[in-house]
Amino acid sequence: MTALTVFIIIYFAALCCYFYTRTAGNIKHRAINKYIMATMYLVLAIVVFFNKYEFASYQTLLMAALILAWLGDVFLVFDFGRGGDFFLAGNICFTLYEQIILVDKGGYKFGDFAWTFVVVAIMLAFVIYATGKWPKKIKMGKMRWPMMFYLSSIFMHGITGLALMIMVPIPAYKMLGLGSFLFMLSDMDLTLYRFVFDNNKWLVRLNSLLYFTGLLLIVLSTVYA
Repeated sequence: MTALTVFIIIYFAALCCYFYTRTAGNIKHRAINKYIMATMYLVLAIVVFFNKYEFASYQTLLMAALILAWLGDVFLVFDFGRGGDFFLAGNICFTLYEQIILVDKGGYKFGDFAWTFVVVAIMLAFVIYATGKWPKKIKMGKMRWPMMFYLSSIFMHGITGLALMIMVPIPAYKMLGLGSFLFMLSDMDLTLYRFVFDNNKWLVRLNSLLYFTGLLLIVLSTVYA
């Protein structure tokens, strides 16, 4: 059994524990459990980065995105707004990195994946319409426009990941794209949990499954690239 296999087993064991601590009501246990998983994916990314890549490369952009995601995980437990700020910055870095991959590894020009912006615009327009049409059902209140700003970043991140899966035939980058797409789905799920369906434990567990699986796939893509 390889060290990476052991790492993945421990990671998913911690995730299974998080399904309980996330909904058990003890914020200290929840924070410790989450910080362990977040630190695991970040440490693996750092080890791979220093073993395989040059600092002066676009891989540094992915490392910046993962550090911002880690900071988002750290702050989100106690401060939803500050955590969201770090994730927003991370989404921008993830998107730029994936667009570089599309150009450098896929051989595409910007116009070849400009359709991603159209898809994101349609998704965002639908959310803006829905939140305006049913404000009593989608209870965002003053958070509506900050959430639209954040959702635009995660939609761009996830749909660019979808473009990677479709357009780049290299397995490692398909893994990266899938991880990013799962990341987007996790935030869509979290939005429903916070603003539509209050205290639905299954939704928040699904959010954890999608998010931490997505982050692991993103990091593993650097192992196999």
